[in-house]
Amino acid sequence: MNSIGNVVKVNICLPIELKEEIKKISEEQNTNFSNFIREAAKERLIKIKKEKLRKELIEQCRETAELNIKICDDFKYIDGEQI
Repeated sequence: MNSIGNVVKVNICLPIELKEEIKKISEEQNTNFSNFIREAAKERLIKIKKEKLRKELIEQCRETAELNIKICDDFKYIDGEQI
C-alpha cells in the first residue's frame, strides 16, 4: 500500500466479470475505474451508517416509550383535581 498525500493505493480482488462490468460502466459514465470504486464504497458506507443510526433511533424510541409507560403507571392513581 503506497500513500500519496491523502490518497492511498490499494490492491483489491474482484471477479473478472465484475471488473469488466465496472470498467464498461465507468467508461460510459466518463469516469475512471478508481473513481467508480471510490464512489461505490462511499455510497455503501453512507448506507451502512444510515441503517446503524436508524436502528439506534428505534432503540431510543423504545426506551423512551418504556419510560413513559412506567411514569404513567406510577401516577395512574393520582387524582388530577388535587394538583
